[in-house]
Amino acid sequence: MFPSDSSALLLGPPGVGKFEFSVEYVVGAMENKGRVVFVAVDMHPLEIRRWIMRYGGDMQEKEGKSFIFVDCYSPTVEDVQEVIPNAKSLRVNSLSNIESIGMNISKAVERLGRPVRIVFYTLSTLFLYNSSQAMAKFFQTISSRVRTEFGSILYVLQEGVHEDRTVCMLESLVDGVVQMRFNEDLGREWRIHHYRGGRSNPRWTEFDANKYTLVTRVGEKRLMNRFLDYEYGGSPKRRMKEVVAEPIRVEPQALES
Repeated sequence: MFPSDSSALLLGPPGVGKFEFSVEYVVGAMENKGRVVFVAVDMHPLEIRRWIMRYGGDMQEKEGKSFIFVDCYSPTVEDVQEVIPNAKSLRVNSLSNIESIGMNISKAVERLGRPVRIVFYTLSTLFLYNSSQAMAKFFQTISSRVRTEFGSILYVLQEGVHEDRTVCMLESLVDGVVQMRFNEDLGREWRIHHYRGGRSNPRWTEFDANKYTLVTRVGEKRLMNRFLDYEYGGSPKRRMKEVVAEPIRVEPQALES
């Protein structure tokens, strides 16, 4: 969707589907043999990984090879959850140490090789721990380095929680802006507002965040067992007892057959 050597800002109100949009973007990159760095600020990498798998991303094959997390979330919770099993990730010790975030992004790129697609979910949380001036400098530095050295980056920003001048400043420092909104019927829509050097379409397009069917029964035993093996390990009985029927992505065609 986004060209290499570029930066984009994904902007929309809470609940509109920015996370689902980001997951689709990641899965699309993985399917095209792209390298992905996911900077996890608002959610634990374990939860993000489950969502990527539900959307069809082959994390069992890709994680640690062409996909890596920069974990900024774990330091924000007192009761640190289990670490990701058999995965390679880089952990930031504090959200107020934004230099460390930049350094770990660089390390992740070095591990995977160039070019990479970076997803930053979300930028908004960092504003709670750092001044606007520090964030502006960080944003400009990372965006410039990504364009010249790393590949591309998609920042996610919560709409309605920042001052207008802050949003305008961020928009001025990226190559493109993607907008999401609720329409009058509370349907979700998106559009590319502008993109430097490319075409933009002012028309809003429907965004279906629920286009994958999530089921709570074991529809496809093979797929379910593979999911549980990677998530928890151990015997089938123990896995089912722990998970109780973890939802898994199943294509509608599979349910009809």
